[in-house]
Amino acid sequence: MNKKLDYNYCKAGPVIEWMSRKWAVAVLLRIEESQNNDREASRGIRFSDLFRTIPHLSEKMLASTLNYLEYEGLIVRTEHDSKSPCVEYSLTTIGESFLREISYVIEWGQLHFDEIQKNREKKSSALL
Repeated sequence: MNKKLDYNYCKAGPVIEWMSRKWAVAVLLRIEESQNNDREASRGIRFSDLFRTIPHLSEKMLASTLNYLEYEGLIVRTEHDSKSPCVEYSLTTIGESFLREISYVIEWGQLHFDEIQKNREKKSSALL
């Protein structure tokens, strides 16, 4: 059973849960990147495109993550009726706002990436 944070104690609980879910931020960032690259069409991204562009993510985990993000209101799933029906995912306003706010954390991670990796390698070699 998954323990949830006490929302009465910590109103930031849902945000902490979003950030701690293994693939959630990576999927959100990929959807955002897709939307930024295709602003004129204002379209989302298809499941197959997401799957193809996020390394080491299984189809089952991607489907689970997309369902979670949709349930949480960070993305919207749009079904298009055409000759070949398709489903696309795009960010909601709150999803866009969330990514805008955590962009500082992402920048910090990129800035300190080499140092973080060196520390991990140091700890890994000490365990051997």
